Amino acid sequence: MARLIEVRATIAGRTKAAAIANGILRAGLATSIDIEQVPHPSISAWQLTLITTVQHAETLEQHIRGSGEVGPIVSRPVAHDVDDYPDWLTNQS
Repeated sequence: MARLIEVRATIAGRTKAAAIANGILRAGLATSIDIEQVPHPSISAWQLTLITTVQHAETLEQHIRGSGEVGPIVSRPVAHDVDDYPDWLTNQS
């Protein structure tokens, strides 16, 4: 079983995305946080990509959902070859 989980969530608005990321950082729920703007037809949408431990994954998702209306939250194990870089580091999925 993977020890790390990648969690992705789309948030409406830069300020809200930054506040959620700040809360996650202060709570120590993720080992890595990336925020990037993503195309959306009607809103300013931002995607949070977070790396967390298996133990924190559920709490992290609850923290994101508890911040109000957000888009889908997708979680998946960080899979990697022991002789290669993790797939999330090389943008290969």
